[in-house]
Amino acid sequence: MKKRLLPIPLILLTPIVLLVIVVVAGVYRFSLSDQEIMAKFPTTTIKQDPIAQAVFGLDVPNPITVPVPETPSFAFMESWDEQQRWVVGTYDSGSERGSVALDTQLMLKLEGFEEQHGYLSVIRVSNQGSGVFNYLALFKYDSLRSRMVMVSSQLLGDRVDVQSLVQNGGNVTVTLLSHENNVAFSEAATESVSILFSISEKYQLSLSN
Repeated sequence: MKKRLLPIPLILLTPIVLLVIVVVAGVYRFSLSDQEIMAKFPTTTIKQDPIAQAVFGLDVPNPITVPVPETPSFAFMESWDEQQRWVVGTYDSGSERGSVALDTQLMLKLEGFEEQHGYLSVIRVSNQGSGVFNYLALFKYDSLRSRMVMVSSQLLGDRVDVQSLVQNGGNVTVTLLSHENNVAFSEAATESVSILFSISEKYQLSLSN
């Protein structure tokens, strides 16, 4: 039995109908204003991160991100220590868990760099051990991810008390109190130390000679 072939006019009818539908849709689209089109869709409000706004003055939807030094983990700064004026986040690196705190009182907005939102501050990393390691931390705004990110850090010491950060061009002087030799870490740090760091053209921290 021979197969019946569709008549040629019917085969041509399908693409003609589709073409007509596309043309009608295009005419309808360009007959509407942008305001009328937007009115047909529900408006969604993007929630801004309150901590990023309070610390850096940025209206962004994502939390401040801190790569935890010497681990493959990240901490998202999502809680506020009102007494210490630190922003706090937690991290989990398999067998190691801990917290990261960002000092908002020592926050230093950098001048003279291409980054419009460049900042220096101090982060404090503590884990299950007894140490509390302080780092000088360099932040900038990541426009692709819409978040503030720590891009570089340098160790300042274990259980030190950072007093000030001062920028002088591409250099930053950190003044802190450290423990003298043979003084237990349980005692208060009393030895005044100044450390000079530089910020490279690639926006990285390094210890100056």
